[in-house]
Amino acid sequence: MRGSSPLPSRIPGRMARRTRRRLLIVGAAVLIVVLGIGVALAIPSDDGAPASVSIAGADVSGLDRAAVERVAKERAAELMGHPLEITRTDDPEYRIRVSRESLDARPQIRNAVDQALEGRSFGGRLLGIAGVAPERDVPLRFTLNPKAVSRLVNRVTGDMNDPAVPASLEVTETDIVLTPGKGGNGVAAKDLRAQVLELPDSIELTPGPLAPPVSDEEAEKARQIALKVIAQPVEITLEGNGVPIEADVLRSALRFTPKSPALQVSLDPDVLYEDIKSAFETREQPAREAGFRVSGNNVSIITSRTGRSLDMEAIAESIVASPGTPSVRARFRVSEPERTTAEVKDLGITEIVSEFYTPYNCCEPRVTNIQRAAEILDGYIIPAGGRFSLNDVLGPRTEEAGFVSAPQIAGGRLEDAVGGGVSQVATTMYNAAFFAGLDLVAHTPHQFWISRYPQGREATVSYGGPELIFDNDWDAAILISASASDNGITIKFFSTKFGREGETETGPQTDVVDPEVKETVNPELEPGARVVEQEMGGAGFTVTYTRKVYKDGDLIKDEDYTWTYDPQDAYVEVGPEAPDRPDRDGGGTTTGGDDPDAPEEPDNGGGGGTTTQAPTPDPAPAPDPPAGGGAAPPPPG
Repeated sequence: MRGSSPLPSRIPGRMARRTRRRLLIVGAAVLIVVLGIGVALAIPSDDGAPASVSIAGADVSGLDRAAVERVAKERAAELMGHPLEITRTDDPEYRIRVSRESLDARPQIRNAVDQALEGRSFGGRLLGIAGVAPERDVPLRFTLNPKAVSRLVNRVTGDMNDPAVPASLEVTETDIVLTPGKGGNGVAAKDLRAQVLELPDSIELTPGPLAPPVSDEEAEKARQIALKVIAQPVEITLEGNGVPIEADVLRSALRFTPKSPALQVSLDPDVLYEDIKSAFETREQPAREAGFRVSGNNVSIITSRTGRSLDMEAIAESIVASPGTPSVRARFRVSEPERTTAEVKDLGITEIVSEFYTPYNCCEPRVTNIQRAAEILDGYIIPAGGRFSLNDVLGPRTEEAGFVSAPQIAGGRLEDAVGGGVSQVATTMYNAAFFAGLDLVAHTPHQFWISRYPQGREATVSYGGPELIFDNDWDAAILISASASDNGITIKFFSTKFGREGETETGPQTDVVDPEVKETVNPELEPGARVVEQEMGGAGFTVTYTRKVYKDGDLIKDEDYTWTYDPQDAYVEVGPEAPDRPDRDGGGTTTGGDDPDAPEEPDNGGGGGTTTQAPTPDPAPAPDPPAGGGAAPPPPG
């Protein structure tokens, strides 16, 4: 049959459609797989470190952050046990071992953990999925103490190096002379430092030639600049007027500093300033910080002031930056006061809130210590809410600090010590704080009463304890004014009153104990001698006093204080008993004072002290409590 048939024409079309459908299905499947892989690779994994990852050789593959950190710390501990060994190729005997601890090495754990947990690149993830990912070792780095590294570098270079010498310049009256540099041999400190910072297990050094830090060529460049700088005077100008700095002054101010590889030229600002300062003295003024001025019982504010001075560093740099320039504009530097008027006003120091005075005898060594302490205290400010410690403010009482040796009470006796007498400052300060209504934190009265002080209401101090401490529990700062004359010390507190008032009462002496004579045998004395080491003083007793503090009429503190004083005993050294002697007939001994030939008690006891009979205790005194101190008896405090 030659006619056309529709069947054969439909079969190829149907097969083509089936083929396309299969291709589409396969393509879609491939696309889904690819998208799945892409999504998996795009989303970071929270499961832990990727495969084939280690930290300093310790495998952390697949571990979570906590486990990776634990492994890193364990590895760091292992590495800390490895010393750094430094050797040199030209000397097999040379070997230095230093521990990592000596370099104050601290492992950078967090950085190593972060790097270990970083995801791989797209290609790396594909290889990871295929199980053929390359290994990645994260280094565990250490932070080192720069000073310790410098010490090690200096030690090694000091051992190995014949140091190079930089070329230098010397200024003479007529020229600037260049001294050529000199090469050396060894290792470059900069390169060695970089190797140490990597903290490997070992460093092998090969000494070699060292070039001069500053070459002759660089030194000559600096010389030409310097010659231009001093070629002619330079005028410092201000508002159309000028003051010249002569060439010889510029010459004397020249300075050269090696800054490898160059030699830096500069001018000493102080030398230049000395030459021109008189011309600008009316333009300069020092900064003044705000403060206080005390006049009697009044206090006023000293206002602050901005300072203005020639900026000689900038002027000197300008001259060098334009060598040979005929003039440079004057520049000024503004300096702000450390404490401004506004800050001082905010302290709230406006009026006197308390005052106390205690007397002393003129011209004794202890007066020097009292006056020195007053110098330190005068002008001291206790901020609102702040704590004051007398020992902290005065510091150790030493001769270097201006204190001298003077008597003080120690263990019931008077002994010389540097700073003796400062307790009188403590007593005066305690009473100023007492009547200012401050919170009394710590104080200790003297061991026995000294009549120039109020009974009980006094204090002693020694560096290291006892302490005098009180808190300023009011809403304004306190300015301390302390002045010590030849005969007494006055301490005033200035603040804001806030309606504060105080009152006190002192009770009678009770439980009175008379002093005693305490004898000690001194075999160095003549038999029967008596030397008084300390005179007898007053009796011991117990006393109670009170304090009431009011604010705007309301009672805010109601306190009772009790103290027991020891009696001030006499201390006497006595010689040994006189030995028995035979009578005239040689039979037996005689004792007592009826023997006309008995030895007399020797004068002065042979011990360098005062010879006296045993003192008789005086009756216990019961004076009224003095308001501000009474007459000063012998015991210093």
